[in-house]
Amino acid sequence: MESDSELPSEIIGFQILSRISAKSLMRFKSVCKSWSSLIRNPSFVNAHQKFYRNKHSHLLLTTWDESARQQHFFSVKINQEGSPTLVTHLLKLPTPPGKNVERLYEALSINGLVCLYLSDSLFPNQTDHNHPVRIFNPCTRECIVLPHDSPAYRTIHVTHHFGFSSHTNEYKVLQVKRFQPLNSTRDMSFMVKIFKLGTSSWRRIEADINDLPFDPLKCQFERRSVCVHGAIHWMHDSTQNIIVVFDLKDERFRAIPLPEDYDYRIHGINDKLGNIFEMEGCLALIGDKQLRQMNTMELWILKDYQNEVWVKETITFPFSWTELGYPVPFYTIHTSELLLLQSSRLLRQDSSEARVLFYNLKSRSFRSECVFPESILPNDVRLKLLAHYDDSIVPLR
Repeated sequence: MESDSELPSEIIGFQILSRISAKSLMRFKSVCKSWSSLIRNPSFVNAHQKFYRNKHSHLLLTTWDESARQQHFFSVKINQEGSPTLVTHLLKLPTPPGKNVERLYEALSINGLVCLYLSDSLFPNQTDHNHPVRIFNPCTRECIVLPHDSPAYRTIHVTHHFGFSSHTNEYKVLQVKRFQPLNSTRDMSFMVKIFKLGTSSWRRIEADINDLPFDPLKCQFERRSVCVHGAIHWMHDSTQNIIVVFDLKDERFRAIPLPEDYDYRIHGINDKLGNIFEMEGCLALIGDKQLRQMNTMELWILKDYQNEVWVKETITFPFSWTELGYPVPFYTIHTSELLLLQSSRLLRQDSSEARVLFYNLKSRSFRSECVFPESILPNDVRLKLLAHYDDSIVPLR
């Protein structure tokens, strides 16, 4: 009895190819048109991402050559057990000269994609609007440059924020500008634009300042933003005890109240990073009420997003917080551990090897890992941790 030796295309695609590494899949795209089309299919991309979720993580690090004016980007793979195993050079970008400040690229990541924007050492979360923003997929090495948006007014602050909406399966870059109109003595104004991955231009979002549930000129857009539940979040200043939210599906602003016992005025750990971060898919806040005296850090976690229910956790550091380099929560990796980042964001400030700190909330234990062996870089090279990302084959075009 004859049998068909060929496997059904659905089994080949979703049961076999979806388990292949991103690097190998990029080579398989050239096998045939059907495979190339399959690998770009959103359902296949989601299946691949689901299979590799919680398998391992990657840290995105950078160093820079001041004499050559080049910035190098590296990936450090964190294996399933949580140990750094592989260092890979990803790309290099030119860094234009600045006046008495270092001009370096910062990064935002979501679902394996990284948004790179040029900034400077004084204001690392503000974008130099004279230089383009890039979207980079470290796994496929694909990179695109977003259209340059030339201002027709005196721009004071420009920030970019990166997010994903699972409702629409869309990646969007949000651009927030504070500016003073040309030939005008009016106060500062506010403008928001959106770039959706797969399109070719920026689109302005109409937002009337008087209709917003917050003062956009006092919101901390220049600090770290966090994308969870299909929305981008920022801390507001102390005049309103709220978190500002931009919903990526509806493209509208709203606000979430801070926890009742969260006193904004005494929670100012780091002016550059801010107090907000993502923890296992939840929005979380950092507090420092007893940090400098008792080395105890309080965390508020928005466990129930819809009903706005906050839960408090506490981290007690085994050594002096200052001696550890002022570490603050940065991301949650696949092991459910918090990756703690030195507030200075410089991993390596002397000739010692570059190390990061991990904290397990369940066992309340710390561990320190070398993520970049000393033998790879010269002793005087500074290394900065930019972001963490997962394997992704999301196409950029």
